Amino acid sequence: MTASTSYDSFKLAVYCTAGCLNGSFDRLEEELAFFRKHLKLSKVYIENHRGDVSLSRERLLALKAFFEERGIETAGGITPTLGDSYRPGYERLFGGICYTDEASRAKFREAVETAASVFDEVIFDDFFFTNCGCDDCLARKGDRSWEEFRLELMAEVSENLIMKPARAVNPNSRMVIKYPNWNEAYQASGYNTEKQPGIFDSLYTGTETRDPAISQQHIPRYASYSLLRWMDNLAPGRNGGAWFDNLDCTYLDYYLEQANLSVFGRAKELTLFCYSLLKDSAHVPALGFQLGKLDEVAAALGRPVGAWVYEPHHARGEDHLYDYLGMLGISFELTPHFPTDTSAPLLITKNAARDEAVIGKMKEYLRSGGRIVMTSGFVEEMAGRGAEEFTTLRPTGKKLEVGQFAIDTNSCTFNEFSFSAEPVSFPVLDYSTNGTWQTVVALRGHNNIPVLMYDNYGKGKIHTFVIPDDYADLWKLPENVVTRIRKTLSPAALPFAIEGPGQAGLFPSDNGAFVLENFAPIPQRWRISVPEGRELRAPDGGAPSGAVRVGTAADGSAVYEVRLSPSRFAAYAVR
Repeated sequence: MTASTSYDSFKLAVYCTAGCLNGSFDRLEEELAFFRKHLKLSKVYIENHRGDVSLSRERLLALKAFFEERGIETAGGITPTLGDSYRPGYERLFGGICYTDEASRAKFREAVETAASVFDEVIFDDFFFTNCGCDDCLARKGDRSWEEFRLELMAEVSENLIMKPARAVNPNSRMVIKYPNWNEAYQASGYNTEKQPGIFDSLYTGTETRDPAISQQHIPRYASYSLLRWMDNLAPGRNGGAWFDNLDCTYLDYYLEQANLSVFGRAKELTLFCYSLLKDSAHVPALGFQLGKLDEVAAALGRPVGAWVYEPHHARGEDHLYDYLGMLGISFELTPHFPTDTSAPLLITKNAARDEAVIGKMKEYLRSGGRIVMTSGFVEEMAGRGAEEFTTLRPTGKKLEVGQFAIDTNSCTFNEFSFSAEPVSFPVLDYSTNGTWQTVVALRGHNNIPVLMYDNYGKGKIHTFVIPDDYADLWKLPENVVTRIRKTLSPAALPFAIEGPGQAGLFPSDNGAFVLENFAPIPQRWRISVPEGRELRAPDGGAPSGAVRVGTAADGSAVYEVRLSPSRFAAYAVR
């Protein structure tokens, strides 16, 4: 494999921390040969500062020349952390910088100037936040909340310690902010998605999900896709790519899955963190094999489509709920802007309550014929603040553990009944019979409680989805309940329908091509229906891998069955 080779659908980069590159060039040559044996490496990010380690300008220039002589593009990188000698007497998590301390600010600015003097592009690793609570920070904060203070402070740092110094040293420099994977908590430590994208030249997306079962973070696997989509809609055309690592990936498949979802989310570049973790790792050959397959799949995909999710700046509430729902085989398109396109359903969670004008925007969306699915968390948060405009459902504060479900009314009973494998705890909401109607209910004894309800509003329809207390219990719901929820949240324009279990990822695009992935630890089967006169094919027009036609539905739709092993995906197109 030569240095000129690259993937057709995305670039591949490796991030090298300041401590990665302190060996001899002979050693670097050997290590680089391992990467190039298995990967089509186009680019490296060369970090000049992290904690107590800072590389000189001379060393950076030598490293830059080393890689570029081998046909590999270079860019700079900085991890904004400082050692214990800065801000003595105060604890700082992860070496986070105190940006009210002049000595710390000067050291950070020096790192920025050094990087900008060597590289035209510099990316900032996702420690570009502050968690300092020193006396100076307390004084500067005053009566403001920590969120208000830190959001303002980090916007100021972005302008005065990064952009202005970098431009002064190198007018052609491009500064890139890499946003971390923990988007539910950005505002608490100063990541300002409202102001920083307008300050930096571009942004980058952390798509690390690792192993959620053992991680200290609480990030479902679908987040490798959903956050990338939110960032693309935050700054169209300026999201540089996706960044992931092999840290705490209990299973090799979990590492590869981060690549899968990053590519399905249409990342223009994939950055692997980091050189020292991967230079002698079994993850690299496996990733090389996977990227070859992903490159072919990505070439067949169009623009991602799915139900809208309105996720305003600085929002919290039902954190990552859309990711748990995404793992029911529901495709989502996240956006920080309230959608005006009513062709797809709109998911409104408790997070949307951050927008004080959200009720008025929902009214307009519904009057225009749109379809909204709002969650029980949103109804509870907006009780007395406008939720009553849309439904008779009211929170009671009670909870009920249930195991039986029923779908769609038939006279005074229901069409389908089913059971979950384990009991699931739901909040109980009251409602007015015939004022709000049932789609899915849960039953226990001589009682039933709402799960999925609906009301009509103007030309539109608004559903209320009651969410289990443990979001992961969504994956325990019976297949027919999952299918009904999936149908409610599917854009009408999708040229196919999927029936079957949760713990699945569905990644459709606007050209009729889509990917289905199995998130479950066991093999699973789904049924895919396509309209009469059309058929399911591979994206290249060939026979659909793993899909077998099993019949014809009453409406003439062709029905196919697909079986996928754990962590496997298949790409299809409706022709």
